[in-house]
Amino acid sequence: MKQLGYVVLFMMIVIILIPLVLVKGCGQNSTQPKKQKTVKKTQQIIKVYIAEEDKVVDMNFNEYLKGVVAAEMPASFNIEALKAQAVAARTYVYYRLINYKKSNIQIPEHKGADICTNPAHCKAWISKSNAMEKWGLLSANKYWNKISKAVDDTTDRIIIYNDEPIDAVFHSTSSGKTENSEDVWANVIPYLRSVPSQGEQFSPKYISKVELPIEEFKEKLREAKPEIKFKDSEGDLSVNNLVENLEHTEGGSVKTIRIGGCDFKGTEIRRIFELNSAHFSLDIEGNNIVFNVKGNGHGVGMSQYGANYLAEQGKDYEEILKYYYKDIKITQIDETLQQDR
Repeated sequence: MKQLGYVVLFMMIVIILIPLVLVKGCGQNSTQPKKQKTVKKTQQIIKVYIAEEDKVVDMNFNEYLKGVVAAEMPASFNIEALKAQAVAARTYVYYRLINYKKSNIQIPEHKGADICTNPAHCKAWISKSNAMEKWGLLSANKYWNKISKAVDDTTDRIIIYNDEPIDAVFHSTSSGKTENSEDVWANVIPYLRSVPSQGEQFSPKYISKVELPIEEFKEKLREAKPEIKFKDSEGDLSVNNLVENLEHTEGGSVKTIRIGGCDFKGTEIRRIFELNSAHFSLDIEGNNIVFNVKGNGHGVGMSQYGANYLAEQGKDYEEILKYYYKDIKITQIDETLQQDR
């Protein structure tokens, strides 16, 4: 009988007490769900030197980026291309701010601000009012809302490589293939590799031409390198005796070119003659030198027209960024990174 009592007691525990414990536990979970890790959205304020007005103003970071995207990329582009631009621009700024702080660098052009609006030094920027005026009454609200959505939907999203923000450089139009970093600048950067880029022919600056008199051509080169000596004595030139050596980059641009016994980088020739890119060929028409140019910009990183083409093919902004920047990750800005800034 005693054993029977133990069995009954055990059964009561199983049938009554255990379900009560389980129900109580479930009730606690239903009223106090497990705390989920959330990403804090930043309301970061940065100081911007507006070069056109010669003044420093405080701006919400996202509002500043809307002005950058509006200035840097056509608002008519696909929303996913605009999102890719927003993330690239945000990363570009963070990369510089972090490196300025680490190196304790003060930038004279910034007049004490974090960043400036001079496109020759930082990135282009346009105010909302000026952007809307440029777009006109019929498109102004639609385009500004579109750009705002691209920036707001990607708030705090940046591109990293080895857990650090990348130097997210971009350009308008490639020649059909982007450039390796070392072919334009000094350093080999692993995420800035040459890739094919489609859709560039839709850019109005995909093909361009610069024409100037032969004597002006020679004079500009003499200003750059006084030791230059041309083979002709009467002023008649042909492409064969003009160009002694020509080397191309993986992306197809001119890497080096020898003229008059002097070596020039393709980027030097681009600067001297104000070409849209370093992807050029030389021709002679009568008494003029003709540069036939492909692409617009330095050609490194994301091509904006290429990005828009990929977006039109159904690629989202993350796929676009991972195509143009190799082996990268796209992540949220964390608190540590904000403190580093």
